[in-house]
Amino acid sequence: MINSDTWSVVSLTTAEIAMEGASAKWERAMSVRIIEEIIATRRLYYFDETNQRKTISVIVGKPQPSPDSPEFQCPFQLIGIGSQDTQTARGHDSIQALQSALVLIAANLNHLNNQLGQRLIWDGGVEGDLGFP
Repeated sequence: MINSDTWSVVSLTTAEIAMEGASAKWERAMSVRIIEEIIATRRLYYFDETNQRKTISVIVGKPQPSPDSPEFQCPFQLIGIGSQDTQTARGHDSIQALQSALVLIAANLNHLNNQLGQRLIWDGGVEGDLGFP
């Protein structure tokens, strides 16, 4: 189990602090709702206008029963680009919630990739493949 204090500290690498500034990075990390039990992650990257490598982390939380309905929910988050807010996918059961999260991640990444001029890269796939359905 990862609590918000642990995740915030773990997510701050020395390089990130140096590039963005410790104060701004810490404030942003603390304003994001934390995924408590992470089941999967993926790192992608792109090179910005100044040719600096920027990392994007995809984080998927464990699907769990929704507190306000008979459905399941699966939290996910994109860190390093976009709003970075934790989002929630829903489904009839935990498998469908997880599948929905993967589809929503793909939609978000494809949208952001279009904004970046198709510069987003995942080392695990062929060029242009971000590794999501």
